[in-house]
Amino acid sequence: MKKLDYRINDADNHYYEPDDCFSRHIESALRDRTMWIDRSGGPGPGRMYIGDERCEFFSVGAGDSVGGPGIMKDFLRGVSDEGGSPSLNPINGLSVPEFVDKKVRLAKMDEQDIEACLMLPTTGVGIEPQLREPKHRDALYPSIRAFNRWLEEDWGYGGDGRIYGAPLISLVDLDEALTELDRLIGLGARFVVLTAGPIDGKSPGHPDFDRFWARCAEAKVGVVFHIGRTPFSEMYNVPWGLRPHPPSHRHSLMEYYLSFTERPVTDTITALISDNVFGRHPQLRILSVEYGSSWVAPLLHRLDHISRLFSKDMWRFGEPPATPSELFRNNVWVAPFFEDDVVGLADTIGADHILNGSDYPHPEGLLWPTEFVDELEGLDDRSVRRIMRDNFAELVE
Repeated sequence: MKKLDYRINDADNHYYEPDDCFSRHIESALRDRTMWIDRSGGPGPGRMYIGDERCEFFSVGAGDSVGGPGIMKDFLRGVSDEGGSPSLNPINGLSVPEFVDKKVRLAKMDEQDIEACLMLPTTGVGIEPQLREPKHRDALYPSIRAFNRWLEEDWGYGGDGRIYGAPLISLVDLDEALTELDRLIGLGARFVVLTAGPIDGKSPGHPDFDRFWARCAEAKVGVVFHIGRTPFSEMYNVPWGLRPHPPSHRHSLMEYYLSFTERPVTDTITALISDNVFGRHPQLRILSVEYGSSWVAPLLHRLDHISRLFSKDMWRFGEPPATPSELFRNNVWVAPFFEDDVVGLADTIGADHILNGSDYPHPEGLLWPTEFVDELEGLDDRSVRRIMRDNFAELVE
């Protein structure tokens, strides 16, 4: 591994949430309507519920039985046929201090040569779409507010200059979303996590949502799309006779292809570009995290090609001021998988919009986040530093 003479920044770190992350700060009348975990069955993974209904994305506690950090590295690199399961040699993530305790995690970051990180949910990325359903919707915003208050209490939003916790936001009710967004901005939040995809049958690029995008742009709040539960499984799986709600890590090949990895982020960014969000809000910052990057070059080639063919007739909310690829390179930052062609991505969008992300402590990521530098062979020192440190530093200035 190449030795760096500076500490890195990491744009994809995670915690494992405690059982009460949604219920600790929720109104008492809604405590049994939000996410909770049933541990009455004794030792072993607890069953996750939303109200009286099993959680569709995480059937058990997300940290209860999971492979250790980086355990899938050789498999994902293609140098081993073993280790293809994220639950290989499982551990209880909630029992590992640095996965659940901020003070211990800061010491671990020092050991890993990490200056600062974007700290993202694990359980939290699998809950919001189920709370949108009619039977749960009155608990949606109370649950989001409660989760964010837990995050403030346990991890914080980056006031220490090191751990930038990313709270949840939902656009189902724009007034509610803006009220919570303003509260978060007032507390110093620099990022929010938004579920990819349409909102109740409407594109997130529709001008109806402009107040949200304008506030994020004005406050320099980065909007993070991170892999997890989205509406895409219902939209794309059902017409093929597949399950509307496949559980995490148990998708069939067709379900995975249709609705889990690339499509949510490619369709969402396409919506933002084609609906001219970046033309109306040129300072908006969008982060794609843990969706990989193999989709970027084909998407930009395709969108540029289509826009050249039909540029005068295809923009329902005004023609953007630049080509789709130029808009992407200005407004979108990508955290690729370590096994992706990161050098090729730099050729496509430039090193200034690539973020090092280790996915620590998840099994699909890296045990030592500085190992990401091994994927940058062939880039000049400036580009390496941009990816490993400076790009993220500029996002939190």
